[in-house]
Amino acid sequence: MLKFRRILATLLISGLLATGAVFGDTVKPANVILFIGDGMDEHQITMARNYLLGPEEGLLAMEQLPVRSSVRVQTLLENRPDRFTFIADSANSASTLATGQLTSIGRIATSAGTDFDQPTILQAARESGFLTGLVTTASLTDATPAAFVAHTAHRNCQGPEDMNRAISYAPPSQQCAIDSKQQGGPGSIAEQLIDARVDVLLGGGKKYFAQKNHSGAQLLDQARSQGYQLIDHIGQHDASDQSTEPRLLGLFSPGHLPVEWIGSGNRKAEAVELVSGKPVFAAPFDCLKNPRHNGIPTLAQMTRKALARLSRDPSRGFFLMVEGASIDKQAHRRNPCGQIGELSALDSAVAVGREFAKQHPGTLVIVTADHGQASQILPLPDNYMALTESLQSPQYPPGYYAVLKTRHDDLMAVGYATNAPPQGGWEQHTGVDVPVFLEGIDGLEVPALMSQRDIFRLMREHLQLP
Repeated sequence: MLKFRRILATLLISGLLATGAVFGDTVKPANVILFIGDGMDEHQITMARNYLLGPEEGLLAMEQLPVRSSVRVQTLLENRPDRFTFIADSANSASTLATGQLTSIGRIATSAGTDFDQPTILQAARESGFLTGLVTTASLTDATPAAFVAHTAHRNCQGPEDMNRAISYAPPSQQCAIDSKQQGGPGSIAEQLIDARVDVLLGGGKKYFAQKNHSGAQLLDQARSQGYQLIDHIGQHDASDQSTEPRLLGLFSPGHLPVEWIGSGNRKAEAVELVSGKPVFAAPFDCLKNPRHNGIPTLAQMTRKALARLSRDPSRGFFLMVEGASIDKQAHRRNPCGQIGELSALDSAVAVGREFAKQHPGTLVIVTADHGQASQILPLPDNYMALTESLQSPQYPPGYYAVLKTRHDDLMAVGYATNAPPQGGWEQHTGVDVPVFLEGIDGLEVPALMSQRDIFRLMREHLQLP
């Protein structure tokens, strides 16, 4: 367990006062940049490192942070909140990172079973005078960014049009109507994002903000009335950098942003075929830039934009959450190039965050994941064929399988086996611990195994929130 009293004492000794840290005679604001790789467990990191840097001694930017630990992911049952289940989703695990409290699958910062709102660190930071921001490659209404601002019974309550739609697989305690404004609730996630007046919102999801609220007003107009400058592109010298509007809302896609990479020929993992009693493996393929991503800002560009806006007032600190959302989404679809490209995009954003932190003492950088995902590195086809010949019976991986040509001309095989072919249309999350990388804290204070609640407490202590 983290020794948070010792951490607090260390911060006070170092001179952290209120929202700032004293360096000589200058007060520097305390900042937190939290990077979340959705579904980014050790398998996904190793795959990306092997593909991008080769099998020798290269390290991703996130792996160069000086402090490292493992994180336990905990999930409650909706119908038995006193009991645990071992598989999380992004809604409940991001909610724990955001609130320091456990909840059940599908919930956005609300308690399992009882539906009580769980206050978030972003809300606490804003109330204490910090600036706040959310950046994601998903829709801004998706589970992870939503968990830092909104309070809904279910993650599907994204826009006003969702609030009276039944969710067939959710229990009565998690239907969106509970939270509709007509019922006296806080409204959809999109409405709550605007009402929360987050200083910087960058990502996808324009189709949800184009919907009308219960009064008939379009949410985009509501955002403008609350001081948001709306942008749909990011340039090096974008006019938004000089804007006097207090808040920034960037919507760069109707839904989730297109991924940066795809497989050549749009190839993904495939089930291994048996021909005459022997396995037949699909040919290796490369990863290529996705043409649909042309004109879409990278996660690094959005992160740089958010940091520039949030640091414009040198007297105030900030809390910023940056999500690489589609590592998870592409693993669900058995698309190794998609998920490696998205992890690479997150790593480039981490490099931007580290560069900022070097220039701004008092900045805590945290890189972690919400839960584990399908896909792991497996033996190459030659290994399975040799076993097939030796044992005189077909030997091959279950599920779906792909062989990638890495940037260093090595071959790397990737397998997905959490849902059976051909009927299994969607890979599932796994119950593995996830990593956390940190910079801006003494590594002696971080144990080898912590929980997502500990990360919340660590951020709260760093910002000196009440």
